[in-house]
Amino acid sequence: MSSEQIPTTVINGFLGSGKTTIISNLIDYLIAKDKKVVYIKNEVGEMDLDAKLMRGKNIVSQELLNGCICCTLVGPFIASIDEIAQTYHPDRIIIESAGSADPASIALMVENHPQLKRDGVIVVIDVLNFNGYDKIDEVSKRQTEFTDLIIFNKVEQVDRQRKSQVVGYVRVLNEHAPIVEAPQGKINPDLIFGIGETSLGDLKNYHLDHHDEQVDQITAFSYIADKKFDQEDLSKFLKNLPKNIFRVKGIFQTEDKPMIINGVFNRFDFSELTDKVSEKQTKLIFIGFQAETKKEEIITQLNSIF
Repeated sequence: MSSEQIPTTVINGFLGSGKTTIISNLIDYLIAKDKKVVYIKNEVGEMDLDAKLMRGKNIVSQELLNGCICCTLVGPFIASIDEIAQTYHPDRIIIESAGSADPASIALMVENHPQLKRDGVIVVIDVLNFNGYDKIDEVSKRQTEFTDLIIFNKVEQVDRQRKSQVVGYVRVLNEHAPIVEAPQGKINPDLIFGIGETSLGDLKNYHLDHHDEQVDQITAFSYIADKKFDQEDLSKFLKNLPKNIFRVKGIFQTEDKPMIINGVFNRFDFSELTDKVSEKQTKLIFIGFQAETKKEEIITQLNSIF
């Protein structure tokens, strides 16, 4: 990887929620794409078994033990990131935080590190065993409040009524973050990772796997056109998207060069497309709650931008 900032995903969740299983499946996906991944497992304890097991996946595993990276291990965390960036030059870092970790503090450490680029804070919830927030600590509540995406794990073990009950618990603390399901710990990586780590070929073959019982009916549609955009004009348009559209990613053409866009919840990042490709079209993907209901409106407005 170049000297650009390293996309970093932070995954939180209560102890036993199934974070490691989900991460393992995501790492399999990245490795299949020939991406170099660093997995940082942060947990309280004398031996980090999950990190040791991950070593079998041909990834770089960095262990942070006996404390939380947002408090007692702030120094070692920063030192570890410096060493990782200089030694391994990864394409992506995934941080699995301790069940007791404050997500805001971890996110701030990522954002304040010059070599890292925050690419999502995610919380995993075990819908089989979760019984609300009235008997859990404040940190666990903050993990649900301070998140870009909520993943319901172990959904294959419960019925629709149980899922609806957990949705009710969650929405008391967080009304807006998307909720997606991970049956058997598997989730569509496109909902988590940014377009900067995806090739043009992946965009051509993109499809959003969703299930009939998906909690919030998250769907996607594509905009493909022989059209060039001014970055500022496109940015203004995207910041006024309908509220049910929470993610935009893709490639758009300008007068001089193709650009990559990656946006989540009205936060948009633009970068140059460095891959050597012959594709000259603009290809954008819109993801959201029943996104297809706004497809015609958005495509019409995009076509009207000069």
